[in-house]
Amino acid sequence: MTTKRPDERLILDILDGYLGSKVLMAAYQLDIFTQLQGEGLSPDAFLDRSKLPARTGRILLDACAGLGLLDVQQGRYRTPPELVPFLTTGTKFQTTSYLIPYYDEVYSAIASLSELVRENGTKNGFRPRDYFVDDVNKIDPSIAADYSRYMDATIPKIAETVLGLYDFSKHKRLLDLCGGTGTFAAAILSASPALTGASLDVPACAAIGAQRYAHDPALAGRLQVLGGDVFKSPFPPGTDVVTMCRSAHDWDDERVSALFARVHELLPKAGRLVIIERMVPDDFDPAARALYLRAIYFVVKSHTACYRSPAHYRRLLTAAGFGAVEHHRAAKAPYEFFQGLHVISATKV
Repeated sequence: MTTKRPDERLILDILDGYLGSKVLMAAYQLDIFTQLQGEGLSPDAFLDRSKLPARTGRILLDACAGLGLLDVQQGRYRTPPELVPFLTTGTKFQTTSYLIPYYDEVYSAIASLSELVRENGTKNGFRPRDYFVDDVNKIDPSIAADYSRYMDATIPKIAETVLGLYDFSKHKRLLDLCGGTGTFAAAILSASPALTGASLDVPACAAIGAQRYAHDPALAGRLQVLGGDVFKSPFPPGTDVVTMCRSAHDWDDERVSALFARVHELLPKAGRLVIIERMVPDDFDPAARALYLRAIYFVVKSHTACYRSPAHYRRLLTAAGFGAVEHHRAAKAPYEFFQGLHVISATKV
């Protein structure tokens, strides 16, 4: 059996991918999908209602239909019912609808990708969700609140997947580093009634969680949501398991190695560090295409963020003094947009 070699169609499909993304983003910003839910409208009726120019408005409508974002039946354009929760405003929070304007900002910042690559991502205008500041107390609370909505909404299935891969019941006290509002720690503690713990993240995020869990009868007194800097703030004593969920990728090897060393010093003998991350394969694998592409976002986000492979984490953990490094891969992604989830646990020997 022979494999068809790539040809010009591959290049054209990649080029068209940008157009498809921009069509989605523009239509979402213009609230086209909300206006066309239900029975939909004829193009003339829609253009009259929306006050969009006839020429460009019709071009955008047809592009949306061509992409499958709109149905066309008997001359009426409408938002498919199955896409209404993701594309219309005023509906329940959805990660997909959060990501549409987010990626619009990313795409604007990534326009000169070649220059960003040359400069290691240091010269870019992407700052709407900038957590990478020297003083964590200066992070804008509104930025923290917006980003926390997304993180909190996506944690439950990730925590469920992690609980299927790692047994926390053998531990007494948990510390979740970069834990946002405490949602991941809360999920782990809820599944392990004998476990107590804390979550540590920037003050603007921690303040949200501290207020939330202070009134939770199941977790009040069991979970502390602490504000601070994971590189500088004191860690709670008595911790025998430390987790890092979706955060180790934010820093380069030098900084994350320093953090691993801090954790190693904190833990008692046989204590564990558990890393929950999307990871690229140890060797190039075409099946990981979506993850390789998504990593381009890191070129814009910072000059330190990157996905690592399991073998890369093993080297860093071993250098920090850990032994008995175990690797588990989720059999199924918790979300379609969250592929490549791995769990690595390392023991202090």
